Amino acid sequence: MALPAVPSQPSPSGPRHAATFSAGTFATGAFPTVSPARPGPARPRPPRALTLGTLEEDDLRDDAAYQAIGFYDLALTGRSAKSAQFVQCRFNRADLTGTALSGAILTDCLLERTALDHVHADHSVLHRVTLRDCGLADLQWLGGTLRDVTVRDCRAERSVFRDAQLHAVFFTSTDLTGADFTDADLTGATFSGCDLTGATFTGAAAAGARFESCTLAGAAGIDGLAGATIAGADSYELLGLFAEALAITLTDD
Repeated sequence: MALPAVPSQPSPSGPRHAATFSAGTFATGAFPTVSPARPGPARPRPPRALTLGTLEEDDLRDDAAYQAIGFYDLALTGRSAKSAQFVQCRFNRADLTGTALSGAILTDCLLERTALDHVHADHSVLHRVTLRDCGLADLQWLGGTLRDVTVRDCRAERSVFRDAQLHAVFFTSTDLTGADFTDADLTGATFSGCDLTGATFTGAAAAGARFESCTLAGAAGIDGLAGATIAGADSYELLGLFAEALAITLTDD
């Protein structure tokens, strides 16, 4: 089913409009297909209707609740939405750069072409959420919980997932250069076609995690990947990583 056109943002002085979306609205093709041994994350459940948000009525604030709101083309930089709840919301071309989302809960949400750079979302929860073509550089997700989450075609350089819990999480074609997964639970994570150059896995739990056609050059704490499955990687790159982790000297002599 073809996607409906993205509605334009209503005038601040005009009435709020409700746009009806079918189940196909959230089924954008952004959801990955993985091997039968590991089913992909559950998809966000679409709302019956989506109300287009305005800054006047739907600006972000602490402890607020947002149900089936479409945040289209809104500038929401530097806001504070600590412990806020977002249910069946859609973010499209929104800018949340530098916003505080600590303790926030996002359920059945879809975020596309949205800037989340430098967002602080410590101890926040994502449940049945998809992020597509979003900016996540320097995002802080310490101690967060991600369940049934898809991250596709995103730029997440230097993002921090320290002590995070990842259950049925799929990263695909995403730049995770310098990402920090220290002490994270990656047992339910799949990384496909991702750049993990210089990423840190110290103390991570990765038994059951999958890395498919990923770049791991210069990764630190490689012993944190014990029990993971790595497929389609550069064998020489992996050899160098494991040799360094085990203090093994490689020589042609």
